[in-house]
Amino acid sequence: MHDGQEHNTEQFAENVHLQAKSPSRDSFEKVLIVGVGKSGQSTARFLLKSAKQLGMKSLTLVDSAQSDSLDVFLEKLHRDTPTEMGLHAHFGVEQVPAAPTDLAKGAQDNGLNVTGTEEKSYDICIITPGLAPHTSLAKSAYAQSHEVVSELELAYRLSPAGLNWIAITGTNGKTTTTELVREVLSAKADVQVFSVGNIGTPALELLNRVRPGDYFVAEISSFQAARLGKFRPQVAALLNLSSDHLDWHKNIESYAADKCEIFANSRNDDLVLLPHEDCLHEQTQVLIASAARAAVKRGARVETISVDDYCLPADEKELNLKGKHNLTNACFATAIGRYCKVPDADIAQALKDFSPQPHRMQEIGTFEEVIYVNDSKSTNSDASISALSAYAGLELTLLLGGQGKGADYLDLAKAALARAQTILLFGQAAKELNSCFSALSTDIAEGQQILSFETMRDAVFFACKHADSQQVVMLSPANASFDEFDNYEQRGLYFKALVETFYSTVAAIDTPLSSSICQDLDAAGEI
Repeated sequence: MHDGQEHNTEQFAENVHLQAKSPSRDSFEKVLIVGVGKSGQSTARFLLKSAKQLGMKSLTLVDSAQSDSLDVFLEKLHRDTPTEMGLHAHFGVEQVPAAPTDLAKGAQDNGLNVTGTEEKSYDICIITPGLAPHTSLAKSAYAQSHEVVSELELAYRLSPAGLNWIAITGTNGKTTTTELVREVLSAKADVQVFSVGNIGTPALELLNRVRPGDYFVAEISSFQAARLGKFRPQVAALLNLSSDHLDWHKNIESYAADKCEIFANSRNDDLVLLPHEDCLHEQTQVLIASAARAAVKRGARVETISVDDYCLPADEKELNLKGKHNLTNACFATAIGRYCKVPDADIAQALKDFSPQPHRMQEIGTFEEVIYVNDSKSTNSDASISALSAYAGLELTLLLGGQGKGADYLDLAKAALARAQTILLFGQAAKELNSCFSALSTDIAEGQQILSFETMRDAVFFACKHADSQQVVMLSPANASFDEFDNYEQRGLYFKALVETFYSTVAAIDTPLSSSICQDLDAAGEI
């Protein structure tokens, strides 16, 4: 992949405006951004640079948080705002005010002088993905806006002709598959391939770098998919679907319907890839099949990917991907590569060269002939069940726990008992997990251990102390990390640090751990 030439921002913005893929309405006179985090700030900067070409007269920023960093960002934004445009901000609020009525030259304020009262007063709202639709802030955003979209939808509408979009969603495996596809497509000559959406750089920031024929490979969360509208990728892939994020979505059916939005506009030989029905929650199979039939009627190609039937161009023994679920991800990436006319030999080489990102079935090392695997990214039962298919023939110690999401652990417990010789439970979810294993007491084999620990630290040190050679110790927690950590990345780094500490190895930590975790390690003399 090579960088290509940088384009003049103003000229590019004009090109975007003229070549936008949605020639209908798309008015940008009064724009609202709700949620001013990384994505929201990127969107604000892009829109201000493109204000003249888009015909934008006012930009309003709203966030429920209030912080010094937001104030600093706003101050800089004021300096970059064209004098003929209004910039307004409302931080620390739970309701979106109506759009300002005073759009006169130089109309900039801190949100205190807004006089508009009418509903639907904004032409378009770009909303942060994590803000659930049932929150008061989101409800007021919908009430005040003609249209509410994600940053990804906005980037699609403003992307120039000739840019190819690949959309990937699912409950598990999105990041790995997105990066696999990026690796495969990068084998094509004279094209740039960018990972966007839920990973990588915000798509809007990359629009001034793309040329006709380039690719955006978009990892799309259910939150982002729920706020798509005119989005029509050349390829849409739904990898799997199980119960998750039901605190955000109303129910499993709503969750599935939002996922299907990535191919709601697929037609005319666009490719839609779906998993075998065994990879779909049974309550969603009819809904997804109906959405697929609708895509076929519009002329889209719909294919089902099954790892048992699909022919990969490379021997799975040559891949750095562990577990049946990762082979499935490779099958999806191969199908996309073939659709995009990448030769099988190039696909095979890309698959062989690929290494998963950290915290996804990541081997952190082998110590005294024990393999340690960091799968901290597995934050739901289905992801951890999939991980159990790896390392066949080796005894397994499995670490489960963290902060529960209200999910049923029964299937996870059955799968764990069928595979792991030692199961170590930790954190807030340990009690509920232990109850589930106790209910399956007749399935517990002689010598099989199920033990509970208050913290992950205690569970990891127990695993290290009692592991035998030719075994695997795997952290695949099936739960969120927020009881002890800021995120799953931090949990994975802590696991790595604990293992290396136990074996008297200097921990190579790539990002800072929280001060409380560092104090915990320091108090034990471990850093």
